[in-house]
Amino acid sequence: MTQSEYGVGRSAASRRRTGGTINSREPAPATFFDGSYFSVNTKGIPQPNDEGKESRIKGYSVPQWRYVYTATLAVLDAIMPLLASAMMFLLNRETYDYLLHSHNYPISNLMVFLVLTCLSWLASLAAMHCYERHLMGEGYTLYSKIISAGFAYFIILCTAAYLFKLDLPRSLNVFVPILATLFTLVERWCMRMALHRNRKQGEYNYPTILIGSPEGIHTTITRLRKSTGIGYKPIAVCPVALDSVDDGGPTAAQHLVSVPFTPRDEEEARLRVLALNSHLPQTAKQLGASSVLIADVLTRESETMRTLSLAVESMGIELAFTTSVADLGGSLLHLRNDPTMPVLTARLPQYSQTTRIIKRLFDIVLSSFALIISSPIMLWVAFKVKQEDGGPVFYSQQRIGIYGKPFTMYKFRSMRTDADEIKARLAKENGMEDRFIFKLKDDPRVTKIGKFIRKTSLDEFPQFFNVFKGDMSLVGPRPPLPEEVARYGTLYSTRLLVKPGITGPWQVSGRSDLTKEQSEFADVSYIQTWSITGDIALLCKTVMAVLRGTGSY
Repeated sequence: MTQSEYGVGRSAASRRRTGGTINSREPAPATFFDGSYFSVNTKGIPQPNDEGKESRIKGYSVPQWRYVYTATLAVLDAIMPLLASAMMFLLNRETYDYLLHSHNYPISNLMVFLVLTCLSWLASLAAMHCYERHLMGEGYTLYSKIISAGFAYFIILCTAAYLFKLDLPRSLNVFVPILATLFTLVERWCMRMALHRNRKQGEYNYPTILIGSPEGIHTTITRLRKSTGIGYKPIAVCPVALDSVDDGGPTAAQHLVSVPFTPRDEEEARLRVLALNSHLPQTAKQLGASSVLIADVLTRESETMRTLSLAVESMGIELAFTTSVADLGGSLLHLRNDPTMPVLTARLPQYSQTTRIIKRLFDIVLSSFALIISSPIMLWVAFKVKQEDGGPVFYSQQRIGIYGKPFTMYKFRSMRTDADEIKARLAKENGMEDRFIFKLKDDPRVTKIGKFIRKTSLDEFPQFFNVFKGDMSLVGPRPPLPEEVARYGTLYSTRLLVKPGITGPWQVSGRSDLTKEQSEFADVSYIQTWSITGDIALLCKTVMAVLRGTGSY
């Protein structure tokens, strides 16, 4: 490997390295951008065009499959309100006849209505960003956006009918948006599953260049292989290490040097190794990259990162970060443009007082309804639990709620009465002493009726009382034990900023099948981005998770 490919002005292999940082008495190397912006070949070497002038690469790095996929989504999305309208016309033939024979325009009101309902739905989905590049393959976030679009659709449809002076029956204004939203949820789920199947086969991915330390790149590649649905396919790597930082605080320039990259398998051996310099964006363009993913080393606020961001995004290439680099996920940033001192503020709108009140009313109404509807089922479960061994019907346990406040959580007892006494022994025998969540697939403590109510989640029904009291919410992170909270890290402790829930990201993402890291990531992601419509989407996904029984034991 030549010095021009590996180094930024000097060889990194000749330096002594300690803990990923290169130490040297030589002058600090140049930062990322050195002023040259020539066209480059695929090895990162400046390459003039035939006339000896600087060449430019135009256009944006959008894979062709994305145009086809987005167009297919738009067509299917437009069909959904037509299906909703057709169902309403079948249920109420008089409505169909009325619109067919009404003429406010040269064409019948029926045709005007069908055109309006399709355009209104597409506009609502677009306004909620349902066609964004990554959102199309997401689950919880996508469904939340679609539900929000349903509310916008109702408003737009009513407004359009008024402006175009269409005398529409109220049933159409109300039930067409509801049905269209439900049909679109099913349609998008099917398209999302198809997209994930293609991505598992190596198709419909975004070619990506990884930047970071060799260890960070290896870790990111491993995670991308496991999470094929995320859609990033590494095509090249740019291994770097931190040499020094200017004395200017966190926003100062980072001096980085390229370091060797040792592949761990044949797939990594096929990746190109690039140098981190001002030619990288054009190199990425020539390689057909759609994304540049920062694994570690670079800091979010540094001058080097800001320069790299401008250079990469000017090429129409997405700049992405791992969680070790990104910060303030889900926040709204606002520049207070005061001439004496410009300040950038961050705000999480989901934690406003108004939103909290709406969430609490949402919990009270639905928990009351759930208690009334499920009361016959709970009486039957209570009888079966008591009948099996004569022990108590309910199992109460102290859990930690919002802001670290302890509360008593109720469940139907699904274990033997001595379950807590033998928990430590079982955890030691199964090597699960360090797990936050201790669950065994064949737990000897679970009773016969306990296996059934756990599989069907009936054991959780008494927690509707906790929701009604205000200790818990319908949707939120799993309520933790005091000993679990005692071992929380700084970031994971943020889950105490919201009320624990009966269901949440942990329950719909695999439950006990998740690793400790996956459980933590799911909870923190929810805390950063939760919304009322997102909670509704999680409740809908909970129904499917209960029917499948994934991870419930």
